[in-house]
Amino acid sequence: MAYSEEFFIHIEGEQKGPYTFPQLKGLYEKNLIPEETLYWKEGMEQLEAVSDLCKGRRRDRLRYLKQLRLSAIVLVVAGVLVTAYFAPVVKDGWREMNDHDATKEGAYWKARGFVREDVTRHDGRVAFEPFAAATVTLAGTGATVVLPGTLYGSDGNGKWTTWSVAMEYDDARKQWKLGK
Repeated sequence: MAYSEEFFIHIEGEQKGPYTFPQLKGLYEKNLIPEETLYWKEGMEQLEAVSDLCKGRRRDRLRYLKQLRLSAIVLVVAGVLVTAYFAPVVKDGWREMNDHDATKEGAYWKARGFVREDVTRHDGRVAFEPFAAATVTLAGTGATVVLPGTLYGSDGNGKWTTWSVAMEYDDARKQWKLGK
């Protein structure tokens, strides 16, 4: 199709134009003229739909945009679900590795880290009870932490148990270390 042709459209009871084909197609694809808009050009005997001239590209584009929007929604929902699932695990792991305070809570988190390290070395997994279920006794620079939880073996079976962890606080390094 030659782009030098001039097209006229009939919209809202008025004739508008002239437009080149690229101009008309651009208006159509950007939804600036309705799909049922009629057009004519010199030599035509009757008006025809702009949608026929532009080969329904608007529908294809709208369908693509809807699919793109749906894909984005699915990705966002998946991201939220993954974050909701893993965020507590990541947060707990971070606290086990980085909570170095000489407090009951600091001793609890570091004791969890020591136990988890030992358990994973033996191909196990552990699920600890929350801080409120643990017993933390501070005495001078030492601490004894009793951690209740479930120990999972490589077969996936769980067994409820408790761990008693004796630790000393190294004030110079500002961190807990295993006691003797």
